[in-house]
Amino acid sequence: MNIFFTFPICQSIRDHIHLGTIRALRELMPELNIIALSPAYNVPEFIALCEKYKLIPRRSENTTSARENERLVRLRRKMGKRWVNRLSLKIESWRYNLPNYTKEVFEAFSPALVVLNHPMTSHDYAVFIAAKKYGVPTLGIVNSWDNLRKRLTQWTDRISVWNEINYREAVAMNAYKEEEVTINGPVSFDPFFDENWWDDRQTTGQKLDLNPDKKWITYATSGVYNLEYYGRDETWLVHELIQWMNKNPSFRDTQLLIRLHPLSRLIDFLHLQERYPDIRFSHGGYMPGIGWYTSEEDYRLQVNILKHSDVIVTPGSSWTIEAAIFDTPVVVPVYSTLQPEHAAAQFDRFTLARHFKPILENGWVPITRSPEETEREMAAFLESPGKGRDRRKQLVDNYVHFRDGKSAQRVARWIANSIKSLNSH
Repeated sequence: MNIFFTFPICQSIRDHIHLGTIRALRELMPELNIIALSPAYNVPEFIALCEKYKLIPRRSENTTSARENERLVRLRRKMGKRWVNRLSLKIESWRYNLPNYTKEVFEAFSPALVVLNHPMTSHDYAVFIAAKKYGVPTLGIVNSWDNLRKRLTQWTDRISVWNEINYREAVAMNAYKEEEVTINGPVSFDPFFDENWWDDRQTTGQKLDLNPDKKWITYATSGVYNLEYYGRDETWLVHELIQWMNKNPSFRDTQLLIRLHPLSRLIDFLHLQERYPDIRFSHGGYMPGIGWYTSEEDYRLQVNILKHSDVIVTPGSSWTIEAAIFDTPVVVPVYSTLQPEHAAAQFDRFTLARHFKPILENGWVPITRSPEETEREMAAFLESPGKGRDRRKQLVDNYVHFRDGKSAQRVARWIANSIKSLNSH
């Protein structure tokens, strides 16, 4: 039996190859042929991973133009009723011209199931439409806690989500029936609950060239999205942080680590090393066809940055939730002293209005709107790390359903069960 498993971005490779979904699926169904569809199909590093885990690499691309992607985003926001979704899929299946390589792989392998690892964006769109054209059942694995609130482009037959909030969003906002939604938890969080992934502060400090005896401030960037404006700057906050570290007694003996989001640009930050030589950087690697890429070793480092940082400041990234798992204080600045218009476009009309809305409304972490407020909140956390612990716990209680480090096994069982049930009709 053949199934297709898409690997369009780094997270899908990390979660389902490095963190164990494929391995667990192999144990459940050793006879299964898994065809790995990815833009990295011809990349030696990806081919080596496929050989190790007995996957068959084949080509898949995000062929959607910027204009077409905008159309899909608008369509996504309208897909809130089942009849609208069905009609949209019929029209999309009729109008979309499949790439020849997509037709060829479907006809060559005749899959019993297609597993889509990025149903929110256009990355897996061609494979999804092909599955509809060829009548192949589909599964979607939600990539992040906020995807369902942003709406999905690919309305798969069944969907795997992180938590109860996502479950309700899938039903109320994305028109799924309750029986089509399964809470499996995020595979990416498995290492957060597995002590085998944890290093001590000394070891982590050595890897990052940080002094374990001093406090660590981590600036986790959120990426340059360029909403409504081009050239949005992420570096302005660094100058403020350095100023506070030099002048505010609460920041005494602190160090600054900048952890770059996959959509951030390292080149934007390099000039800071000349001005502030004590800054340390951490970022993922690169894989052709995939772009940003994180190895197992780099993900171990990311897990331990979350665990050992004394305060994390991030303008609305998922590290807000991830840090709370380790009870690490987080401050979320939603302004820019240099580009207030850019900040309004990004935060007021997007971040806070959509995926961060529940966090804002419940006050689970401090969301700040001025340098003075950010400095005050960070200083309070540096002086009293336990401040806000109850609110961080509430955030985790709401968004982290499973805490056993076994989401990869749950996703694998869900796929195995779906292969049987969806092909028994």
